[in-house]
Amino acid sequence: MGMNIRALFISDVHLGSKGSDAAALLKTLKQYEPEYLFIVGDFIDGWLLQKRHYWTQDFTNVIRKILSYSKNGTRIVYITGNHDEFLRSYSNTKFGENIQIVDDYIFDGYWISHGDKYDGIVKLRWLAHFGSFGYEASILFDRIAKRLGYRTSLSKFLKENVKRAISFITSFEQQLVYQAKARNCHGCIAGHIHTPADKHIDGVHYLNCGDWIENNSYIVYEPSEQKQFKVCYSFK
Repeated sequence: MGMNIRALFISDVHLGSKGSDAAALLKTLKQYEPEYLFIVGDFIDGWLLQKRHYWTQDFTNVIRKILSYSKNGTRIVYITGNHDEFLRSYSNTKFGENIQIVDDYIFDGYWISHGDKYDGIVKLRWLAHFGSFGYEASILFDRIAKRLGYRTSLSKFLKENVKRAISFITSFEQQLVYQAKARNCHGCIAGHIHTPADKHIDGVHYLNCGDWIENNSYIVYEPSEQKQFKVCYSFK
């Protein structure tokens, strides 16, 4: 049996991508028994799966574990992202008693959104798709380089420099904070940018789940503890 907690937040698993560390996620899921599981977008990488089929047993095992959560009473809230936007046509739909698909959600005063709608690069759709394929290639390059003893990260370099180049379009964190305030929420939880975070911005608690490509990060919420939200990491 895992640890009983109020809520577990994961995002950007990208099942269907060769960079997804589903094995590490499965190990993490087995550590907890949450009342709520929030999947904060890009759980399935529909963009890549449209182009070519890549699916492993680890991917299937993660889905089975999440379904077992639902069977045992955990409420699963699936918040859609840009890579799994095909699910947005099912927004506000319930599957059984414990699985719900939404575009955003308010939970204990926190507004939860994948965040892609507030990132300028996603509005340039052709560039976002190009970046998706290039990013996966850079992840595979990094893994080969790591085995050879190199510590540089091509994927991080590309991501940081592309984001810097389009920073004039929007400030992701500020946009999320603004949207949370507009909904009278004192916090917001997002994914999308693959950068785990726990900070306060303009009086709003901003949290980002990170991802299961580079960081293997997630958020645990337990109101009974002094630090209610914790950004955690799963290492191999």
